Amino acid sequence: MDKFKSIEAKAKAGLSFEEVFASPEYQNMLLSMLETTAKIAGYRRSTKLRVNIINDSDGDCPAYTNGEMVYINVGCQFAERLKKSYNLYNLFVVGLLAHEEGHILWTDFAKFNEANEAIKSGYIPLGDDLYDYDEEIENYSEYDEMLANEKIGRIYLLNYFHNILNLIEDIYVNAKQSSKFAGNYRKGIAVGNALIYEESPSIAEMAEMGLSKAVIYSNALVSKLKAKDVYYGTPEAEEEYSGTVNYIVSEIATMIMATPEKRVLACNLIICHLWEFIEEDIQNLKDKYDDTDSSDSEDNSDDGDNNSDSSDSSDSESSKSPLSPEQEKEIEEEIAQIMSGLQGQTEDTKDTSAIAQSSAVQKNDKSLDDEKSSLTEEEHEAMRKALATCLCDGSSSAGTVTSEDYTAEDVDFNSILNGLAHNKAVDISENSIEKELNDDIRGDYGIADSSSGATINRFRSIPASNKKYYEHIANSIKPIVNAMVKEVRRIIKCKNLTETRKNRIGIVGKKLTTNKLYRPDYKVWEDRENPKKVIDMAISVRVDESGSMYGDRIDTARVSCVLLKTVADELGIPIEIIGDTEDERVELYPYCTYESTDGNDKYRLVSMTDRWGNRDGYAIRYCYKRLKRRKEKHKLLVIISDGMPAADNYVGEAANNDLRVLTRQIKRDGTAVIAFGFGSDAQSLSSIYGKSFVCYEDLSKVPKAFAKVLKEQILRNL
Repeated sequence: MDKFKSIEAKAKAGLSFEEVFASPEYQNMLLSMLETTAKIAGYRRSTKLRVNIINDSDGDCPAYTNGEMVYINVGCQFAERLKKSYNLYNLFVVGLLAHEEGHILWTDFAKFNEANEAIKSGYIPLGDDLYDYDEEIENYSEYDEMLANEKIGRIYLLNYFHNILNLIEDIYVNAKQSSKFAGNYRKGIAVGNALIYEESPSIAEMAEMGLSKAVIYSNALVSKLKAKDVYYGTPEAEEEYSGTVNYIVSEIATMIMATPEKRVLACNLIICHLWEFIEEDIQNLKDKYDDTDSSDSEDNSDDGDNNSDSSDSSDSESSKSPLSPEQEKEIEEEIAQIMSGLQGQTEDTKDTSAIAQSSAVQKNDKSLDDEKSSLTEEEHEAMRKALATCLCDGSSSAGTVTSEDYTAEDVDFNSILNGLAHNKAVDISENSIEKELNDDIRGDYGIADSSSGATINRFRSIPASNKKYYEHIANSIKPIVNAMVKEVRRIIKCKNLTETRKNRIGIVGKKLTTNKLYRPDYKVWEDRENPKKVIDMAISVRVDESGSMYGDRIDTARVSCVLLKTVADELGIPIEIIGDTEDERVELYPYCTYESTDGNDKYRLVSMTDRWGNRDGYAIRYCYKRLKRRKEKHKLLVIISDGMPAADNYVGEAANNDLRVLTRQIKRDGTAVIAFGFGSDAQSLSSIYGKSFVCYEDLSKVPKAFAKVLKEQILRNL
């Protein structure tokens, strides 16, 4: 076991990134977290939430959701530097999970889609509310007119609005999740926010990169809202950008933590405040592409009133060519390139229309959807505090993402690591066992040797049915096992106690200890080392799995082996159980091995079954070769069969004589041999094994008989 612990420790230290984060065990851990937190939050829809781990190093997106499945790309390069610390990277992934779950729980996708559709249709979403918010709001009319009349402007604004709304919604769900759930959810979100802050270029660097000012300002706003700070890079950049950034944040901060409608208004306010920079981007596009809104032009031409007051503008517009589908696609791609400079955004949530439909389902008097649209003032206040305190404490200085607060060992994650290390160690150990089993095939097997060779069949995968069947067998023989083990332990205890008493009355020892002569217990002789009685024994069991062992015979063999294995484990006796048959080649089935560490040997036993022929001499030699190497003082070879050998070129008297010679040789080497015969056909085996042979025609008596014989062997060798 110490050897296995060493293998396990090395396996844990050597776990690869893929072995950990792409493992089913890790995915199941995330799923458990998702289900638990969703339940706490009041998720009551019929759709079952799921998690899907992706390991795609070429993928840019770290995570997204379709409303029921959370997809997490653990191979994403965004957080590459965190992969040096598995505990830290785990927090990052948990943060992604928390974020995407936040969208499922708290984002009102119906309102989300409604706002985007408004932009597509050429008007400001909740425009009247925005106007009512501040009748003097700057650039409102320009924003409104651009949407209504300019296709290129509308395409740009649709993209810009959509991206800004995504970013604001990200801030909202992060704050919501951080306020609802402490621990790793909050830490994970903080790690993600800190990483975005630390990995993003400074404002000055963004300007040098040639990013649009509308995009630069958006990045600065998000950094201020998420990380509570902006990395300007230079005093000049701070002087240019900070005033506008701080002013906009002061206006929209409370709106973000309010209703979905307020978050839409916050997006509109950002657009209005940054209008001169947005307009600059749009103008650059218009200079490149001759713009006219063909759909609007067509509508106006059909109107009939188009030939009067608006004739000048109409003539001007008609002089331009409508945008072709190819041009529209080019413009969209160019705008997408502009928007790609936005920092800190996860991929758009997939299939939001389907999510919107799903979220409309009401299950109880109060649903999650109620909370999304009708938060109380107390909850609003809690969210505002969450925005201020829960997102990313202390992340405004570089390197905080790797602080001790984040890298501390997590119990659940460490349990996953230990489990994976154990499984890997088991694989290493099983590979070693299988190599040794195969190596032992080589050697001299006398006339029992097979010209076709032999094959080792070690079952790695254990069906659930095996475990159930094993439990059934184990329960049926439990009284026999318990009685035998109890008796053996009692006898060992008595023998050790007797030896102690002998020593106390002075029988053991050579030198008189004079200063003890006064002792009333008569222990006047100096003690010498008095070893305790222990079971220093190893057992090998060979099981005949020939075709004639069908029905009750193989069932009895199976039960007998379970009994032997259980008793051996209880008493700490190394045991190996190998079944054998022959079909062209010798087939060996090592159900239990001396060095097995995966804990599944007892379940492998129930896979024992009747098969084909039996080349007894080969199987017994193989079992004995392995038993002989054991360091235990006493060795026991158990043979279970129902008849004579029956294999190609290994049958009749020649085979029988080979077994006689082999048995005598094993005994001369000091190994005890017991051959158990099952059924009426087995009597013939007495001529081979002699006094070592026991035959049972009444198979119901076999378990107790096995226990008795085994007990005798153990006690004989104490």
